[in-house]
Amino acid sequence: MSVWIGEEVAKYIEQPPEVKINPNGVDLKVSEIWKLPEEGIVTIHGKERTITPEKMKMEPMDDGFYYLPKGTYEIRIANKVTIPKNAVGFLFPRTTFNRFGVIKSETGIWDSGYSGYGTQTVRITVQELRVHKDEYWFQLTFMDTKGEVNQLYEGHWQGEKPRE
Repeated sequence: MSVWIGEEVAKYIEQPPEVKINPNGVDLKVSEIWKLPEEGIVTIHGKERTITPEKMKMEPMDDGFYYLPKGTYEIRIANKVTIPKNAVGFLFPRTTFNRFGVIKSETGIWDSGYSGYGTQTVRITVQELRVHKDEYWFQLTFMDTKGEVNQLYEGHWQGEKPRE
């Protein structure tokens, strides 16, 4: 397996908003932030996927910053991504977030054929994260598969979109 160069990854990402091309992937911004309830109950069974109480949508303040207190958040990326047939996608936090105490849960594999506005879950370990709405949060990278897959992703999250 090999990692794709950023210019090639960018071809599979709808813009705007613009992405930042790096040597081995692209940096992405976010479109939505949802706080997960600390005392939530999650049910996953077949097509049922629920959390009670529901997630709370976070909005940027008038100064353009999100003020996120310590906790766990679902972060939706701002660009539609389509994973090509000969690749698998991985979404990682930018190292700046790791260096300052924003710990992202491990990335899931974005299967060949997935298309949508994916999400990641992050755990903020500091008292509060102040981050501007126009900041790049994640780096998306692709790795080659050994060949083109015969069956593309058709799972529950195919075609996911922002909730707004």
